[in-house]
Amino acid sequence: MARRTVHSRKRSRARFRLRLPSWLPVAVIVVVIAAVLGVFLAFARGTSAQPSIGDHIHAALDIYVCGQKEPNLPFFEAGVHTHGDGLIHIHPESASEEGAGAAVGKFFQYGGWELTTSTLRLPGDRTFNNGGPCPDGQPGVLRMLKYRLSWRSTSGDNSLLADECSRVADADMQDVKDFPGYVPKDGDCLHLVFGPAGASSVYGTPTPTGTPGPTVVPEGP
Repeated sequence: MARRTVHSRKRSRARFRLRLPSWLPVAVIVVVIAAVLGVFLAFARGTSAQPSIGDHIHAALDIYVCGQKEPNLPFFEAGVHTHGDGLIHIHPESASEEGAGAAVGKFFQYGGWELTTSTLRLPGDRTFNNGGPCPDGQPGVLRMLKYRLSWRSTSGDNSLLADECSRVADADMQDVKDFPGYVPKDGDCLHLVFGPAGASSVYGTPTPTGTPGPTVVPEGP
């Protein structure tokens, strides 16, 4: 009798054993992979597409041609624009103006001008190409220098950024290799230069004296 009871219990347990569908483990793996991929893409977009819609930052841009400072670029409307004040105002209004869409080359494009690593086209169709001569006969080349000032958009008067930028010496700045693709950061000071290789952005003109030096701040996002 005891033996029959034991076998009966075993058969009873077998009847209630949970059987999972064979496809369930595969479905779980797919869901997990999709979730991980979604998080990764969201993170990648958040870190690469900066600045983004909702941001409002500023960078100063001075342009020098053959040793002389050019007038500020005139006002135009876009999410990345200028008020004719020597500043690049960056507050993207569409996805196309986010991230790389806010680069310096794009800023020139939005304004109806052109900037590549070899060509600078300014208002009035004034065009300067690498190797083209300056008035003194020396061939000019395009380059861009950058320096990040301590000024931020939360600091107040935007004109202070443009004023400080004009005082920064070339020796305190860094060369930007792919400058048309450079996306400015808040408080950036940019000097776009067409002139003889190795020459200062301003030459043939005495450097002003008594001007304060730039405040060194670490590079940051």
